[in-house]
Amino acid sequence: MGYAIPEMKATVAGAELFPATASKVSFLPIIGALVFFGLLWVEVINHLKAEWSFNPQYGYGWCVPFLAIYLVWKRWPTRPSPVPAASRAVPIALMVFGALLFFPIRLVAEANPDWRLLSWAFALDAVAISIWWLFLVGGWNWVRHFAFPVVFFLVAVPWPMQVEQAVIQGLMRGVTAINVFFLEIAGVPALQHGNVIEVGSGLIGIEEACSGVRSIQATLMISLFLGDLYSFVIARRVLLVIAGGLLAFSCNVARTTLLVWIGAKNGPKSIEAWHDPAGLTILLVCLFGLWAISLIMRRSRAASVASSSAANQPSLLRFSWPLLASLTLWLVLAESGVQGWYRLHQSSIAASRWTVKWPDSENDYQPVTISPEAESLLRYNEGGGASWQTKDGKRWMMYFFRWFPGRAAALFVKIHRPDICLPASGLTMEHDNGIKVLSVNGVNLPVRSYRFDDHGVPLHIFYCYWDARSNYDTVAAAEEEDWSARGRVRAALRGRREIGAQMLEVGVWGCENDAEAESNLGRQLEQTIRKS
Repeated sequence: MGYAIPEMKATVAGAELFPATASKVSFLPIIGALVFFGLLWVEVINHLKAEWSFNPQYGYGWCVPFLAIYLVWKRWPTRPSPVPAASRAVPIALMVFGALLFFPIRLVAEANPDWRLLSWAFALDAVAISIWWLFLVGGWNWVRHFAFPVVFFLVAVPWPMQVEQAVIQGLMRGVTAINVFFLEIAGVPALQHGNVIEVGSGLIGIEEACSGVRSIQATLMISLFLGDLYSFVIARRVLLVIAGGLLAFSCNVARTTLLVWIGAKNGPKSIEAWHDPAGLTILLVCLFGLWAISLIMRRSRAASVASSSAANQPSLLRFSWPLLASLTLWLVLAESGVQGWYRLHQSSIAASRWTVKWPDSENDYQPVTISPEAESLLRYNEGGGASWQTKDGKRWMMYFFRWFPGRAAALFVKIHRPDICLPASGLTMEHDNGIKVLSVNGVNLPVRSYRFDDHGVPLHIFYCYWDARSNYDTVAAAEEEDWSARGRVRAALRGRREIGAQMLEVGVWGCENDAEAESNLGRQLEQTIRKS
């Protein structure tokens, strides 16, 4: 932020922002504020960059910081006269408390870059510090004037996984039901199986990319930005948000209807050629449609009274730059302490690396192609899938993916477990048998087993999420690793930084009971898992 240059007398160092003459302006408080808040918000952005980079759903997050800065710059000429807080002790104490929270949040975040609740804690802490600084400098007048650009940043923070998955699954089922309804009206026989539509030409799945959640989140961000850009009143901003959500959902339904119609007439494979062009077209329609709505609302609103410029009403801006310098030093020390803590413990982490040997000598062995949508979502470094049939007639399918360090510890595969995704594809989960630690060729694998009903055929799924920083020596360790709050905090206290992850998923058809499936799995893993 910048400051107007008022005329005032110099006092004790840091007590007043500017000296008496414009030719002797002290930029030390300005530089201190820019450095402190620059470091603070860069840390938050650095924590969120994995989601923004690897999750297409939140790719718009890269735009949000620049839009927030633009809104601050736009509001600066019309800022009200500052009325500093009568008592400085409370806002200063709250700023210091927020800065102190930075260290434990940052410490746990280094071990858990995918913990979205921690992302919210990180962002809210930065927002609170910024708001209290505005109150300290300009009082409630400045808080009311500048709060929105600060709070606007929260639109780029990923939703908690439980909320996100509930919304996505609900949207996918809703979009699927609507498409089935339209197909029936058009005279095309169709049946809904979860998020899958069965038509005469085959099965058409409504995936997350087709749920509409991406366009809804993007239009939410844009509608909030346009509402502030055009200085709408609260009622008009709410109306613009609702209009954006309805526009995004309607456009997505139109897109999926087109794709499903093409798939029903020409086969599911024909959808691939239309998927991306239709998605881009719908995105452009949403953006320009929302902009058009905001322009219509802008023209119809009554002319607002222009705010007075602070440049014409010079006022004292008081703030202690030594406090800013102290908080900046604390951020540097806290970050140094976090890095030192994990470097100190990094040598004690000795994970047993492993990989898979694909059973390409088995009968009817065929590689399974990973769809572009799945590759874009998972962003794995290595991996693939395959299917085959053993001599006893059992059919197998296996997927294996590896994420290198710095890829948010297989961030997205954690929310795409069999118990979440397979029921959405029309299968019925009959039992979750929990986790067992299997020792295979010198490697401990935490394997969770499920039994599904695949249209009358028993399907056993074995799912292993393996974090490279754990040895999985007990079932308890496997159950709490990266899944519970206690396990996440314990990983930070033990200095276990995220250093990569692997996922193995094996499915077998033809086993009559769980014991038979587990016995066959053991023999199959002995031939597949290789320590590296």
